[in-house]
Amino acid sequence: MTDSTEDRGTLVEDGADTILIENLTLPVEIGILDSEKGRRQAVRFDVEIETVANYRDMVRENGTFVSYADTVTFIQNKAQDGGHVDLVEEWAELIAEFVLTNPLAARVSVKVTKPDIFEDADGVGIRITRKRI
Repeated sequence: MTDSTEDRGTLVEDGADTILIENLTLPVEIGILDSEKGRRQAVRFDVEIETVANYRDMVRENGTFVSYADTVTFIQNKAQDGGHVDLVEEWAELIAEFVLTNPLAARVSVKVTKPDIFEDADGVGIRITRKRI
């Protein structure tokens, strides 16, 4: 086996890289029912961001990258200051639109779940996938 520093230059991409945000859980004003209006409930966010081809090289060459911190901050700010949202679908679309403003993000999968709705389920919600056209 050779020294790992010698092998670094021989690595090649094998498909898109995926940036992950898992189980970000925040209190959110959400729900279409009257009983859900005017109160916060736990919502869990999972985001998978697929990068463009040659992402690794772009990061090395010019230092630009897809920041999971930007996406987390977007979600946190919307949860804190964004007011009431009726549906988990709306949340998912907002996050997908935000992620795809970064030209290095080619595709995004967003899962938004409400973990406290049914006692017998870990959560209920939606998963959407959107890509840059």
